[in-house]
Order: sequence, then structure tokens, then C-alpha cells
Amino acid sequence: MGSESVLFRNGFRYRRAEASGLPSALRVEGLQYTYPGLLLTVLLIGIGAFGYFLMSSLVGAFLPVELEKMGASNTFIGIFITSIPYVLNMIITPVVSFQSDRLRTRLGRRMPYILCSAPFVTLFLILIGWTPAFCAGAEWMPQWLPRILLGMLSVGYQIFFLIVGSIIYYLFPDVIPERFIGRFMALFSLTGSLAGFIFSRWLLPFGENHLGWLFTAVSLFYLAVIVLMGRTVREGAYPPPDDAGKPFSPVGMVRSYFRDCYSIPFYYSFFIMMALSDVSTVCRAMFNFLYAKNTLGLSYAEFGEIMGWGGVVGVLLSFPVGLLVDRFHALRVYAFGLLLVVAVNLFSFFLVHDYRSFLVSSLLLAVVYTIQGAATLPCFVAILPKAYYGQFSSANALLRAAFMAICGAGGGALFDWLRNYQYIYMWDFLFTAAALGAFGVLYRSWQLRGGAQSYIAPLPRDRRP
Repeated sequence: MGSESVLFRNGFRYRRAEASGLPSALRVEGLQYTYPGLLLTVLLIGIGAFGYFLMSSLVGAFLPVELEKMGASNTFIGIFITSIPYVLNMIITPVVSFQSDRLRTRLGRRMPYILCSAPFVTLFLILIGWTPAFCAGAEWMPQWLPRILLGMLSVGYQIFFLIVGSIIYYLFPDVIPERFIGRFMALFSLTGSLAGFIFSRWLLPFGENHLGWLFTAVSLFYLAVIVLMGRTVREGAYPPPDDAGKPFSPVGMVRSYFRDCYSIPFYYSFFIMMALSDVSTVCRAMFNFLYAKNTLGLSYAEFGEIMGWGGVVGVLLSFPVGLLVDRFHALRVYAFGLLLVVAVNLFSFFLVHDYRSFLVSSLLLAVVYTIQGAATLPCFVAILPKAYYGQFSSANALLRAAFMAICGAGGGALFDWLRNYQYIYMWDFLFTAAALGAFGVLYRSWQLRGGAQSYIAPLPRDRRP
């Protein structure tokens, strides 16, 4: 690196410094840390992540239940919570990711998107939280209007949530040295588990009678911690993109995007594996609370208690799993997680029928999803080209969005037909088994390209140095 100038952090503040003589293991794309500086950065991101996970737990738990109370079918829930937002996301995500890779601002290339989306996420959350109470008092409303209104608000929320949810993952490789990415993601997953535990154990029962105030408090907390993260975590200075200075052309951007991302067959199995794995959980995300409440007869408090214990499991396992990711490689750990998901869902489909068996199943699923979660981002970092990380990640997200859009509505219609939420487990089993098949193809190709020792992410022909 020689006399390269870097943004140096050894405490709360950053300063300019020469990279010469500083440890390269604590360096990433124009950023240099001491260990205290890196730990502080991780802590600040963790605070923002806590608000992010708390917010997503809130919506995932209550939105399907409130829609059902308003008379919505499972198909309606699937369309408005999953399908419509992901169709819109198929348009938004490629544009945002393509432009974020090329954006150069004082705040960085990822952070402006996170900060600009946060107020809209907050606004839609507050509106969603108060809509059931407002509609309950509006006797003049036609019977169908409350669920349409809540459905449209959920679409608005999901659009901005998906922007944040994709961009925040693009941020991590920009500010965390690759050597520590596995352990960082373990701590990130731990934060998610802790947020899930706190929400499920103490906040979820509160929402039964005070939904509006709960949504307001969580959304404002989310806004505060995201702004804190955005103002205290810096991105490094990236060189100008290779197409800098060229006039912006939407048609040219689309052509360049699809040519770059989908011209290399090697990535197909990776994209399909990740999409199938994500789709496997879509019905659980939409209907798990309804399954517990309507099929198993659990109360809000009982469901919250079980999910809370799942959060404890995640907290305890996150960091050890992160060490395993750094030790054995993310792809291998992720595949092990897929195998466990298949086994646990097969067991659960046949044996879950009451509070106790649902508790056992939920704890086992918490274990396997902790393993998967800790390995997911390191898989992206290990497989995708760093210079075009956001763009290639969004290519995965685009395929994922197509799968989610189809399976959100399809899953809802399926459960309207089956009238049995027990099949949540079989849905997860089948799609995860398919993801394992895609992994087999990916792993063979990855090994042929050098594997853990010498793999270099392939680039499109005109992007190669």
C-alpha cells in the first residue's frame, strides 16, 4: 500500500493517516482501524442493527394477525405483505444497488440510502400501528376498506424496508475487514437474536391492547439509532467508478446491469440457492403466529415466550458459529445449516401438535437459522466480486424478489386451499431441499475455480483488469 492515505479510526473520531506501517488485517477500502476503533465501529453498527431487527420483528408478528382480524384471506396477506412489495423491489433494488456502487458522497456510497429511507420506514410503521384502532372506530367504512388500507400501508413500508434491508448488508463489507467478517456477522446475528428475545418476551404481549403506542415507540427508536449509526460510522474513499463521467442512460444502465450480472453462468447456482433458501421461510414469516394462535391455541404471551427462548438460543450460539464460519469457510457452514433445516422441518411436520412440541421445534429452528444467518453474508463476501458487490448482490436480490413475489401469493393461496398451517414445515422442507441441490452444483464449480485456497470471483469480460 506504500504511502496510501487512509481514514484512520482509533477512537470515536476519524482522521487522515498514512497506511504505511499499519496492520493490513485491520484495513478495508480506504479505512484503517486499531482494535479499539474496529470494536467501536462494530458496536455502533450493532446499535443500528438492534433497531432494525426490533422493527422487523414487530411487523412480522403483528401485520398478518391484524389483517386476519379484518377478514383478510391468506392469499390477500401473501399478496400485500410479500408479492406486491417484491414486484416493486424488482424495479427498485437493481437501480439502488447499481447506483450505490457508483455513488460518491461525503457520507459514503451506502449510508445515504439508509438514512434517506429511515424516515419513510418510521412514518409507515406509525400509520400501520394506528390503523386498526382508527378503522375500528370508523363505522362509516365499508367492511373491505380497512384491510385494503392496511395492506397498502404495508406495501409502502415494505418498499422502504427492502431498500434498507439490502443496502445495510452492502455496507458491511465496505467497513469491516474481510478477515473479521464471519465474527462480525455472528455478532450481527446475536444482535438480531437479542432483539427478537426482547421483543417476543416483553413487547409482543403489550401489542395485544396497545398496538399503536408499541408501533410508535419502536419506529421512533429505530429512526434514532439508524441516524446515530449513519452519523458515526464512515465509509472509506473509493476510486471513481470505471464509467465515471459518462452521461447517465437508464437504458444503458439496464443493459450494463444485466450484461454484467447474468453473463457468468458460475453465479447462477449461487443466486438460485440463496433465492430458494429465502423462499423456504416465506410462509413461516407470514403465518407462524397465526399457526400458533389458530391451530395450536397459544396465547400472545405463550407465543412470545417461545420466540423469546429462541432468541436466547440465537444469542448463545451466534459467536461460536461465527468462529466456525471463519474456521471452516462460510459455504461449508451454510450447507450444514441447510441440512439441519431439512431435518428439523421434517421432524416438526409430523410431531408438532401442542405447546411443548412447538417449543422444541422452535428452539431447534432457532439453532439452524442462527447457523444459516451467521454464514449468509460471509457467503456473499466469499463468492461475489468486491468492486461490484452491491450490483451482484442485487442480482441475487432480483431473482429472490421474483421468487418471493410468486411464492408470497402462491403460498397464501395454497394455505387457503389446505386450511392447515401445519404445512408450513413441509413448505420449508421442500424448498430447502431444492436449495441443497443448487449448493451441490455451486460447490463443485467453486472447487474447480480454486476453492478456499485460491478462488477469485469471475468478472464480466469487459470489467476484467
